[in-house]
Amino acid sequence: MKKIIIIFLFTVLCVNVSAQRLGFVGGYQLTTPFPVVAGNVIDFNEKSGSGFHVGGFFDWDFHKRFGLDAQILYTMRNIKFDIHYKSDTTTVFKRTTYNFEIPLHVYANFHIKKGWIISPFLGPSFNIGLHGKDIAWQNTEHQKPVELQTKDLYGKDNRMNRFEIAGEAGFMLKYKNYGARASYSLGLTNLTTQKYAFTTSLPTTSSPATHYNRYLFNGVFKLSFVYVFDLRK
Repeated sequence: MKKIIIIFLFTVLCVNVSAQRLGFVGGYQLTTPFPVVAGNVIDFNEKSGSGFHVGGFFDWDFHKRFGLDAQILYTMRNIKFDIHYKSDTTTVFKRTTYNFEIPLHVYANFHIKKGWIISPFLGPSFNIGLHGKDIAWQNTEHQKPVELQTKDLYGKDNRMNRFEIAGEAGFMLKYKNYGARASYSLGLTNLTTQKYAFTTSLPTTSSPATHYNRYLFNGVFKLSFVYVFDLRK
C-alpha cells in the first residue's frame, strides 16, 4: 500500500508540474459508514455525518475533449451508528477523522452551450488518515458514557488502517474560471483493524472473538466549488 501511495504521489507531482490550470477547491461532504462483522453478531444502524473538504485543484487537457485533474485535499469525516449484540444495550458510536486525500480523475468535456461545459469524471482516490477521535455512549435515558478515544486511531496496534483506496465518479459544470462538482466515492479497502471490535469486546458464545472478521468502508458524497487560474494565458 505504501509503495502505491508513493507512486501515486509522484504521478500527481508530474501532473502538477505540467498543469494548465491551478486553483482552489472546497465544499461539503456527507460520509456514510458501511460496518460489517462476520457472523451477523452485531446489528448496525448506520447514520451519515457531515464534514468538509478544502485544498488545491490541478487540471490538464491531454486532448481537445479529454483531460486529467488532481486534487490535494484536507478533509473531515463524521460517521455515526448504533450497535448492539442480540440481547445487549444499544451503544451509540460516533467517529470523527481528519484525512489527507488525493483524488485523480480522467474526464471528458461536453459543450452544452456557449461558455458552459459539463465534464463527467472517474478515477481513484488515495487517502491517508491523519488523526481523529471516537466517542461512545449507552443509548439509555442517562446516556452513560462508554468510551472516549482521543489518541491516534491509526496503525496496526490501534483501531484503524491509515491508508485507503477509493473509487470516485461524478461530474463538473464549468463556466470560465468557475466550476461546481458533485461526486461520490466508495472505499475499496478495509478501514478497521482486526483487533478492534467496534467499541466493546465481541461475544464469545460460539467461537473466539478473533474469528469474527470486521470490516468498515466509507461512502462519501461531495459538493464542491472550484476556482482556477489558467496558466496558458
